[in-house]
Amino acid sequence: MKTKALVTGVCFLSILLCACSPSSENASTAIPVPTPVRVMEIQPMHLPLVAEVVGRLAPNREVTLAAEVGGVIAEYNADIGDRVKKGCVLISLDPSDYRLALKEAQANLAVARTRLDLAVKAYNRSKSLLPRKVITQDAYDKAEAEYLSARASLEKVTILVDIAKAQLVKTQIRSPFDGHAAARMIEIGQLVGVGQPLMKIVESDPIRINIWLPEKEYVRLDRTDPVSIAIEAFPETVITGTIDRIGITADESTNTFGVEILVDNSNLALKAGMTARVGITTDTIANAILIPQSTVLYRSDRNEVFVAGSDNRAILRQVVLGLSSGDKIEVTEGLSAGDQLIVTGGQFLKPGDTIMISAFARAEAK
Repeated sequence: MKTKALVTGVCFLSILLCACSPSSENASTAIPVPTPVRVMEIQPMHLPLVAEVVGRLAPNREVTLAAEVGGVIAEYNADIGDRVKKGCVLISLDPSDYRLALKEAQANLAVARTRLDLAVKAYNRSKSLLPRKVITQDAYDKAEAEYLSARASLEKVTILVDIAKAQLVKTQIRSPFDGHAAARMIEIGQLVGVGQPLMKIVESDPIRINIWLPEKEYVRLDRTDPVSIAIEAFPETVITGTIDRIGITADESTNTFGVEILVDNSNLALKAGMTARVGITTDTIANAILIPQSTVLYRSDRNEVFVAGSDNRAILRQVVLGLSSGDKIEVTEGLSAGDQLIVTGGQFLKPGDTIMISAFARAEAK
């Protein structure tokens, strides 16, 4: 009895399982689940071509003042970091010796003038006496020679006075322009010689940025191109500049061209030596098609993207890529305005797969 009951139960369970299992025909006709995706509608836009380089700030002008005459440092009126005005006296040498030299030259000038006065009188008298044969030709020639010598001596001594005055003036070293003292190389009481460096002066308003551009960007460069600058020390601030100088020969070691940019620095916040990221908009491509770089499927021999078809199926498109701009890249062939580019979910798709675009994605595409 127990064996018969067990066989009956097994048969009943088998019939029940067969009744509950779908047939192979039903399994083959199951509806696939659409893949959820987000899309963006392709809209042509202007693509600025920006040359981005890193440069370093430098003074607009700088000069190292040197001694034009030798002497002992009597005083200096500016130190490192001090602001200086054009024409102000920065360093004074002891002028005592140069004042004495000027007085000596002026005394010699007075003697030369007296000698010339006597020589002129003698010469004029000789000219009047010679026709009457009162004096000999030799006496006349001597008076004339004395006159010419006295006149030459006066010219020479006059020049020596001017030189003495100039040397006295050079004992005071003045600033050639408005700026700041960047370095001081002397102390009071120090004996300096001609040509010895004394102090460095820099002009920091405006301030200059030196950059180097590769030739493919240099050839598009124009002096009127807009320039944006981000200083490493002030990352939140973007400032503008103007192109001041464009080099005409490439550096032999790097094959790049030098460009100098001027930046307003009226508040003197920017200092020479700071690092700057410079962007120069050298050109603009009109009606460019830009897509996120993350949407591109990079193959060894081609690049592809997925677009949404009108029947809600994924279509694989081969594209030709152009220039990149940040996280976007230009498509020169393969996409047109109005195409619905799949921006998320494409990594799970195969050509022809059914897709489901969310309401948010549709609104975003519009």
